[in-house]
Amino acid sequence: MYTLSSPTVLATDAACHPSAPELLSTLGDVFRLTETGVTHLGLCALDADPVPTALAWGVAELMDAATPSASRVLEAVTRNGPPAAATVARARLGDVGGVARLVAADAARWPDAPRVVIAGGSRVAASAAAAAGAVCAWWTWPDLPTHHAAVLAGPWRAMRTHEGVVAAPAAALYGPRGGEVVELLGAVSCGRVSLDGLARVEWVAGAWATSMHRAAWAAYTSGRLLAQLRAVIDVTAAFVGAYGGTDLVQLRTALHPLHALVAAAVVGDVLAPADLADLRLGADAR
Repeated sequence: MYTLSSPTVLATDAACHPSAPELLSTLGDVFRLTETGVTHLGLCALDADPVPTALAWGVAELMDAATPSASRVLEAVTRNGPPAAATVARARLGDVGGVARLVAADAARWPDAPRVVIAGGSRVAASAAAAAGAVCAWWTWPDLPTHHAAVLAGPWRAMRTHEGVVAAPAAALYGPRGGEVVELLGAVSCGRVSLDGLARVEWVAGAWATSMHRAAWAAYTSGRLLAQLRAVIDVTAAFVGAYGGTDLVQLRTALHPLHALVAAAVVGDVLAPADLADLRLGADAR
């Protein structure tokens, strides 16, 4: 469910999470690790005790399994009738295993051999497991017991004590059109992109999904998948920072046009004019 080519799914679920600011911030940092950071993280991960680490991953999966997923919420409709709108908005399309696999597979080039089993059953490098653990500790908050969360996030926190291990925010992180993303980030942070306005944006049936699919393909063919993920996560984090704590249904609705604007910013130069126009439908939302 969570892939490099569809970062909007992960970003939307993260934005509606109880620990949305911390989760999105950690995701953003994990996907902008410097080579120095990866090396330090690997060294810190090698110091982790494998027994408590394995136990913490197991407990994280158990805690996540108890959290209602979107599929289970929708299945319950036939038995119990329509759930509360906030329940649907909070339900996640993916699980902790999907989050862990995405981070371990795509966040960085890991320097060590696979030896740690993470949520979802994948065996990955200790450095990759440490990055995934930092994200998944927040993903399973507040259900994961504190001592297990500390084990999963421990190597990441130890790594962060070193200077310069995470890349500073820069337009270069967002691909050749990074300036467009930075401009959108500024508009979101300053409130020039309105929650109410975005939540009112509507497309012809199927238009949003079609244009977003074409944008994902454009990101893939132009080598910008990682740039797009960083942009989606960072813009979502800024939006949650500006409007978090408000109505979850409205927030989730507004994220569709917001993420379309991100896609337009990242790959607008290689999209057909009609697709670009569809993605920019919320550009004047106030």
